[in-house]
Amino acid sequence: MKQVKQIAVLAAVLMIALAAAPARGALTPSSAFGKEPPWGRQPAAISWSHRGERFTYVLPSQDPSEHLPLMLRPLHGAAARVLLQPSRFGKHGATPYNAGWSPHDRRLAIEAGGSLYVYTISTDVLQKIATAASDPQWSPNGRAIAYARKSNLYVAHLGAKRSIVQLTHGGSGNNILDGQLDWVYPEELGISHGFRWSPDGTQIAYLRLDERQVTRFPLTDFLLKNGRVHYQRYPLAGEKNPGASLHVIDLATKTDRVLYNAAPKDRYIAAFAWRPKSDDLIAEILNRREQWLRVDALPADGATPQTLYRQSSPSWVDVIALPTWLSNGSSLWVLDRANLRSLYLRNSAGALRRITGNFNLGSEYATNGLVAAGANGVHAWVYADYPTRRNRALLEVDLGSDALTNLTPQRGVHRIAFAPVSHAFVDTYSSMNRVPEVTLNAPAEAPQVLAARNPTLQSQLLPVDRFEVPSTYGPLDAWMIRPPHFDPHRKYPVVVYVYGGPAAPTTTNGFGYTMELMHDLLAQEGIIVFSIDGPASQIDNDKHVRLLLHNFGPGSLLGQRIGARYLASLPYVDAKRIGIWGWSFGGYETIYALEHSKRFVAGLAVAPVTDWHLYDTIYTERYMGLPQKHPRAYDRSSNLFDVAHLNGPLQIMHGTSDDNVHMANTVAFLQKTILAGLTDVNVMLYPRKTHSIAGLMQRRTLWERMLNYWHSVFHL
Repeated sequence: MKQVKQIAVLAAVLMIALAAAPARGALTPSSAFGKEPPWGRQPAAISWSHRGERFTYVLPSQDPSEHLPLMLRPLHGAAARVLLQPSRFGKHGATPYNAGWSPHDRRLAIEAGGSLYVYTISTDVLQKIATAASDPQWSPNGRAIAYARKSNLYVAHLGAKRSIVQLTHGGSGNNILDGQLDWVYPEELGISHGFRWSPDGTQIAYLRLDERQVTRFPLTDFLLKNGRVHYQRYPLAGEKNPGASLHVIDLATKTDRVLYNAAPKDRYIAAFAWRPKSDDLIAEILNRREQWLRVDALPADGATPQTLYRQSSPSWVDVIALPTWLSNGSSLWVLDRANLRSLYLRNSAGALRRITGNFNLGSEYATNGLVAAGANGVHAWVYADYPTRRNRALLEVDLGSDALTNLTPQRGVHRIAFAPVSHAFVDTYSSMNRVPEVTLNAPAEAPQVLAARNPTLQSQLLPVDRFEVPSTYGPLDAWMIRPPHFDPHRKYPVVVYVYGGPAAPTTTNGFGYTMELMHDLLAQEGIIVFSIDGPASQIDNDKHVRLLLHNFGPGSLLGQRIGARYLASLPYVDAKRIGIWGWSFGGYETIYALEHSKRFVAGLAVAPVTDWHLYDTIYTERYMGLPQKHPRAYDRSSNLFDVAHLNGPLQIMHGTSDDNVHMANTVAFLQKTILAGLTDVNVMLYPRKTHSIAGLMQRRTLWERMLNYWHSVFHL
């Protein structure tokens, strides 16, 4: 009898072990979070030559510190080859990112290891131009390259006798940036260049940012023996902005002219570019409250400006992309009007005609939905939320008939790197239920596979169920991942993934990469994973997005309340075990939900904003207004005043060097929890890490701590 009992016990232990262990071929943390991406290495940082005959790229792993070779791929014929090895860039090597082609496609401007290089392809000659250089831009004739360095603007002439000329002297150490961007302008306005060559190459327009009155925010490196503090110029909501002015400098005479000074009225210069074949600079001006914008043509000689377009709103206006000019003098504009971001054709008389239909352009990763316009002005290519708001597609538009051709008909998300001259493009395609693959597409040719989708990972993915949840705001997009061998008669805990920010959906029909794999691992633990877009996160209902006006907290919580009620109504959901997690705005929303809804019993917040006084001017004031004028709105949307109402345990993770959402947010919140006597709030810090908490081991421990946290909270 004793032997029989021992066998029975061993059998029971074996059955428990088998039930707890992942199924054969199932996803594991080590395979999901290792150096080699489980979806395979896929082309990134793609840069097409001007003629569209070839492109460069790198093949990254999940280790951002790995040094990668720069690859070169022709559009036709030969296979890809290594163009430059990391070892060419110093004794320790570096990845040659930001490869910019010269106008005649003979040379490349490359940033690697903090230095600027010029590489001549035909001779395999690599020249180091400058250290600590950024934003390299070729002159129109390809004989010179301009760049920003230590807050000033330089031009390197690349003739037989190379020479470097410093164009501006206003920067360098006095907190004035000439041609070099600060933190807030690219982050919140989408500006990628602080200067621009004129079409004839005789002048350069540049943005000057005077940061002398902007808050000096301390970022501390705690790993050094005595610590070290770096001060970041960061404009907190309601405080001083950088003073912006737009200048043009003549390269021959070094004459520097101010074309527009936005500082006296505290305005933003949201974008600028030269009109082709002219001396007119096109600039987008935005008032600080962000209730109006205008696009002006500013003659470089200082003549009277002309306003080309203006838009206003009692709530806020979103920054638009500058127009694309056609050879006949007309122009293409992507405008937010009539509740949609659409393509418009503006004729030489100034009349606007809408081209695209009832779908949005340029959401998700593309700021401007217009990808390219044909040289003859007959066709344009746009990136669109098409055929539904969950999908992203590349469309070809006939500008005469307004007819559309979908160049990427498979539903899902198509991320495009387009070559305007050859009309070829690299397409990274995925969906929620399909791992990504990368193809090279050329007109009238079959697609070439550059990186096939990984069949092993495809077989490991758990199905994502996409559906709509009814609400008084209309149907809300949602998705759910159920555990393997799902039993509708059981009660399962749920983790809700949230972002919640304005027009920022979590339900787009694309593969979520590491985050999606983390959600799959949660489901393998017996947890349902769910996400819903609240009305304010929809991308095609401007009225609903305006629910966030002076109302970040209550407005964003609407959708999560609806989602939680829906979950509680399902017979297989344990309504007493619904948790919530998010990153950045999603971290903020996690804490706010845990404070203001009894439906959520636990939360996990990564890099959360906890009080909007601690975030930047441009983003925060657009939606919340100035804190001096709307103090109650800021208090109502803060996480600091309702700490005592936290409905369950909370885990916070934050990088100590986060220059986007400063760690001060977490420290301020933690102090409130201490004073309230709370003991169920824990913080995990990542030394020297910024908002993305990048790094192979940092990311791996972050995701695995998340898994352990939910396993512990739900007593699995």
